[in-house]
This record gives sequence, structure tokens and C-alpha cells, in this order.
Amino acid sequence: MGGEIKGSFRNRSFFEQSIGLDGSSFRDCVFTSCSISYCGGEIPSLSGCRFDGCTWQFGGPAANTIAFLSGMHRGGFDRLIEATFEEIRRGATLSQPAPPPDDRTEGLNRLLKPLRIFRIPKPES
Repeated sequence: MGGEIKGSFRNRSFFEQSIGLDGSSFRDCVFTSCSISYCGGEIPSLSGCRFDGCTWQFGGPAANTIAFLSGMHRGGFDRLIEATFEEIRRGATLSQPAPPPDDRTEGLNRLLKPLRIFRIPKPES
């Protein structure tokens, strides 16, 4: 495999390539036997793509997040992690952190609250 492919692509086929998802856009593309990586940077855009026999790799902050969730799952927080994934399956998203308040936005920032996408489920009776 050559260097990592990044950028904006439409109706392209990739074979045995290293594909960097961070900040990239792929629409109606086909990936065959590619190495796909995401490192927690700018969220990529993937629309109408097909992945055949590809490997997926996570690095940097993305790998740290997966390790953290895995550790929580093994450490007794499995219900929290399962509830989080259920919310993801339902289409929940995270809001971006609010910028620090200043005189112009202080009132607005008090009205905006971060979106909470998960909670610890009630124990089953």
C-alpha cells in the first residue's frame, strides 16, 4: 500500500489503499481490501459507500475513547456502555462544547445546555 489517501472523493473505487478518514469526504465510493483509519480528528463524511474486506484502525483520541469505553465495560459499567450504544443506534449525537462566555454570549450560553445522550439504566427488578 502507498501513502494515505485523504480528501474529497465521489464515485471512486479504492483497492488495497490506506484511507485516512479524518476530515475526508467520500460519497458513493467502493473500498476493497483497504486499511481504513480514524484518529479522532474532524468528523469525516461517508455517504453511499461500500466496504469489502477492509480493516478498520483507530488511533490517537479515537483509540483513547475506545480504550476508555472498553475499560469501563470491563470495570463494571457494562450497563452504562450498552445504554450509550443503544442511544447511538437511535441516532443520538453529542453537542459541541460551548465556547467560554463573554459579554456578548453570556446570556445565550446560560440557555444552551450540552446534550446528554446516555444515562445509567434502572436496575432490573
